[in-house]
Amino acid sequence: MNVQAATADILLGASLAQVAAACREELIRDFGFRPEEITADTFRDEVASFMRKLARHLGERHAGEARIGHALRQWIMQSDHYEAWDSLLSGFAVDGREALVRRGRVLFPGPLTAHWDDER
Repeated sequence: MNVQAATADILLGASLAQVAAACREELIRDFGFRPEEITADTFRDEVASFMRKLARHLGERHAGEARIGHALRQWIMQSDHYEAWDSLLSGFAVDGREALVRRGRVLFPGPLTAHWDDER
């Protein structure tokens, strides 16, 4: 899976969780893993790296797009990836922003979050 294909899927309504699962399945298939070889940790780091890259891309190239903002909002509820939090809080108007900023500042050190406004 590549960033452009994943972005297209999200614009069509896929969630970032669905993209992450599809990315993992593609890696498993491409590397020819047998079902008994697969664990919860199989390709965890590779998928996390891809999702961070994707979140950064979404924030840089698609800031303000409602579907992208919605997908990022859903993703941060299950992810502690700074890139997703930063993309959402730097490029999108979201309901409950103040609470998200507070939570993000708990998760990430001050210098990383200083540019997040409490209101957008």
